[in-house]
Amino acid sequence: MSADKLKEMRDEYVSTMGDDLGRVFFAIHHEAIDLGIVWQQYTQLYGTDAETIQVLNGTAGLFFRVIQDELWDSVLLRISALTDPAQTRNNKNISVCALPPLIQDPAQKSEVQRLCALALAETEYAREHRNKRIAHNDHDYHVKKGAEGAVELSGISRKTVEEMLCAIRNVLKYVQSELRDVDFLYDRFIEDTGAGLLIKKLKKARA
Repeated sequence: MSADKLKEMRDEYVSTMGDDLGRVFFAIHHEAIDLGIVWQQYTQLYGTDAETIQVLNGTAGLFFRVIQDELWDSVLLRISALTDPAQTRNNKNISVCALPPLIQDPAQKSEVQRLCALALAETEYAREHRNKRIAHNDHDYHVKKGAEGAVELSGISRKTVEEMLCAIRNVLKYVQSELRDVDFLYDRFIEDTGAGLLIKKLKKARA
C-alpha cells in the first residue's frame, strides 16, 4: 500500500473519530490487519491438510520447519503487543488498552474497557510465551528445561490463537461499529499471492 493511500485512510479515521482517537485507532487497526495476514499465511501452510504438510516436508523440510516456528512466534509477539499496557514507563504503546482513555462517551468507554479486559484475559497465554521464551530468555525456563522445578508454559493450539485474535478483534469491531458505523470483518483477507499460491505451485510441481 502506498504512503499516499495509507495517509488517505488514516485521515478518514481522524475525520470520523477525532485526531487523537483516530490516529491511535488506525494504527491499532493496521497492526491487527497485518497480524491477521501473518496468521492466514501460517494456517494456509500448516493448518489445512496432511497432504500439504507432506509437500512442504518433501520440498524443503528444514526450511519450512523454521518458517513454521518463526511465523508462530511472530503471531504470539504481535498478539502480546496489541494487548500490552497503554504505556510502558515513558513510552506509549499501540495497544487496545490505549483506546478507552481516548473515548469520550461514557457508555462506549465502559464497553471498550470491558472488551479490553476480556481480551487481556484471553491473550495471557501469548504474553506468557513472549515473556519467558520469545522476547526474553527466562533463566529458569531455559536452564531448568526438562529438570525438576522447570518452568512449564501453557500449551497453545491453533484454536487458542483463533480465540485470542477474536478477543482483540471484538474490541476493534465495537469501535468501528459505534464510531464509524462500519461492520469491519477482520478475519476476511482476499489475497492471491501468499501461501495459498505457493502451495498450489508446489503441488503442481510435484504432480
